[in-house]
Amino acid sequence: MMIYHYLKVDKQSGTPIYQQLVSGIERFCRDYPPETPIPPERDLSKTLGVSRTTLRQALKECCDRGLIISRWAKGIFVAEQKKRRRILVMMPESTMISMPWNYTLPGIEQRAAELSITVEKISTTFLRSQTKEQIRHFLEQEDFTGILHMDYLSWIEAEELDVLRNIHTPVLFPHSCLYWFRQMPFPMNVVDERKAFRDAIAAMVEMGHTEIMTLGADSYYDAIRGYSEDEYLKLLEGIGANPDPELFRRVQYDEEKIAETVSALLKTKRKFTAIICFSDFYAIMAMKALKRYSLRVPEDVSIMGFCGFPGGKFLTPGLSTIDFNYLLIGRNAVDRLLAIPSEWQKMNESERVNFSPYELVIRESMKPLKKKNRKGK
Repeated sequence: MMIYHYLKVDKQSGTPIYQQLVSGIERFCRDYPPETPIPPERDLSKTLGVSRTTLRQALKECCDRGLIISRWAKGIFVAEQKKRRRILVMMPESTMISMPWNYTLPGIEQRAAELSITVEKISTTFLRSQTKEQIRHFLEQEDFTGILHMDYLSWIEAEELDVLRNIHTPVLFPHSCLYWFRQMPFPMNVVDERKAFRDAIAAMVEMGHTEIMTLGADSYYDAIRGYSEDEYLKLLEGIGANPDPELFRRVQYDEEKIAETVSALLKTKRKFTAIICFSDFYAIMAMKALKRYSLRVPEDVSIMGFCGFPGGKFLTPGLSTIDFNYLLIGRNAVDRLLAIPSEWQKMNESERVNFSPYELVIRESMKPLKKKNRKGK
């Protein structure tokens, strides 16, 4: 059959065999009309000299991309090629290293490319310079397959939200938290920040740290990652850490402010053996602040970050953290967006929320305390 002219397998190539097969099938489907039959798996496997497992991986990828269709007891056929699918990514122009969309976007683009979906980006700053009707016209006229909104929900204006609520195009916020999910009627992928932060503290206590300084963000919607201050102090006590309010500090995201906050606690002679931070970027600044006072990480003070900044593993010492895995968040966002129905406004709360996995990663910045040091630094 003619398809074999398209399926040239080079086992010496650096390209995985299944990807070579996908590329060949894609070219075949472009050149031949819908319903053109494709040989059965066993024939393809035998003729091409590839394993059934590898072949099935390639065929599944082609099915997912809408290139071919498999019919029970009938065979595999070239599919009717659907119109070009396009995803609109709405994101701020900021390229600050601490902004999560910089780490989520590569996963979105990677997964979209695998599914032959075009990713188009638009600045939310530009969008907000338009009138409500201009925004509505643009989103409806372009007929996007779906919209991924990457901006912080606290930055979104009311008119923009109103337009997004009332269009048929599915809208997904790829990376959020339960607080914002409860405020906004949109499908969201969320991280359970409360549970994740609790897991981080529990790991620190397990390593012998009970005198833990907490660096929270002064501009966040609550005291620290979903907890009010009272809730947080009770959490510390319940886990086995000292709930001393003196060890809890909220501070502006600024290197000098964080240094001043760490310095102020050190001057009180209040003993602590570890610091847990609002984010990895707070943790990096805290490490710099400790260095000013000739305190070593982790020999003198252990440090725990939160969020999984990809560069954290390259620091000296490597930064311990709760890793959200931003690349996976981006990939999962594409798959979930495609599964959202056009009448997404009718989804109930349990259908709208999807919890993103996270992982506790212990690196060199955390060190178990020796028993004799477990009551303070």
